[in-house]
Amino acid sequence: MAKRKLTSLRTVLLRYLLLCGGGCALILVLWWVIFMQLINIGFLLPAVASAQACAEARETVAAVTAETFDSNQISDLCRWAVVQDDTVLQTNMTARQLKIALNAFHGGSGNLGYQYDVKMADGSFCLLQYDYATPYADPALRDTLPDFQTCYILLLAVLILVWLGWQTHCTVRVFAAETARLHRAVDAIAAQQPERIDADGAHLREFSATLQAMQTMGRELTDSLQSQWRMEQQRAEQIAALTHDLKTPLSIIQGNADLLAEDALSADQQTQVEAILRGTDRAQQYLAALRTACAPSAAGETFSSHILVSTLAETARALCAPAGVQFVLDEQWQGTLCAAQCDLLRAAENLLDNAVRYTPRGGTVTLLVTKEKQDFILRVTDTGPGFTAEALAKAGELLYTEAARSDTAHQGFGLYFARRVALSHSGTLRLSNTPGGCAELRLPICEQIEK
Repeated sequence: MAKRKLTSLRTVLLRYLLLCGGGCALILVLWWVIFMQLINIGFLLPAVASAQACAEARETVAAVTAETFDSNQISDLCRWAVVQDDTVLQTNMTARQLKIALNAFHGGSGNLGYQYDVKMADGSFCLLQYDYATPYADPALRDTLPDFQTCYILLLAVLILVWLGWQTHCTVRVFAAETARLHRAVDAIAAQQPERIDADGAHLREFSATLQAMQTMGRELTDSLQSQWRMEQQRAEQIAALTHDLKTPLSIIQGNADLLAEDALSADQQTQVEAILRGTDRAQQYLAALRTACAPSAAGETFSSHILVSTLAETARALCAPAGVQFVLDEQWQGTLCAAQCDLLRAAENLLDNAVRYTPRGGTVTLLVTKEKQDFILRVTDTGPGFTAEALAKAGELLYTEAARSDTAHQGFGLYFARRVALSHSGTLRLSNTPGGCAELRLPICEQIEK
């Protein structure tokens, strides 16, 4: 298949300028040719016709008096006024035209065509005016139609504007088509379907290169996401296998420790057996947390947000009371949610547990429930020291624990699970300092079921 020839942006713009300039020049030439033809066939009079008419009228009026003046002897191409002792005796001018003619007669400025002040035989004056224009040859047309020259110039301007507008429209369509391909390419990348990008459909070289780059980027991004997903799946499978393998030996250790605890033991032996039992209980808790964190997301269901918030409030009070922390509930919105209720409840409880864990005695933990646009917001804030820069960057990763806060009861499952629940619902988990710690769970609300 032959390689398709592409056009550069420079060529498109140069062609646009040439077509605009060349078209305007051609319109001007045709306009002028038609104008001259109308004069040649006698439809229009040449521009000097009015001047010649006024020149003939000058000789006529110079030989007559104000009383013998006959307007029929003067061409209707001229405007005239007979003035005697600053009194206008006769005129065919309008009031405005006459005012300007008299002003020019007395030495002022005039701006309506050209004017001759002709002294008549009795000392009176005849003011003659004419316009350097191309009037209709037929007097009837001059009396009924608007000025031809003005209309013809307006026609030229309209033709030029229409041509420029059409060329601009055609050029814009070219760029709009190329831009639409870029938008479709962005949508394809967002959908992780880079094969939908039509890099060969572009007609402009620069846009084709951009689409090819986006196609390459989309493939690499898709491959990266798929590779990351496979790694996550592999890690989840490994953790599931590990927890399954560890469950049996832990059960054996715990069972034998229970049997030993039933025997008569010395005080030291009893202490050692109790330590073994505590250790196995903690290990069982860790394994249960691992299984929960790596389990698939539950199916969505429709439920009232108030029921969820009420349950969370009871859990929060139970956590805050023994820790000497005050709990504040700020429920600003109630509605209907469509989500995995158990997962969402567990994720929010993890956020509350973290907030209580790092809030000093006498501090406050606040649960805010609100709505922003079409998002359900569940925000937990505390008056603790807040997150470090490292925690803000890495919190939510599986098994991540902040070194300064690491303890035997916190193994990095809580925020990881909360982040996974948010992502499974097309939402986000945001951590910040306000200046205390702040964890915000944001989920989209299903419009079709919202009250």
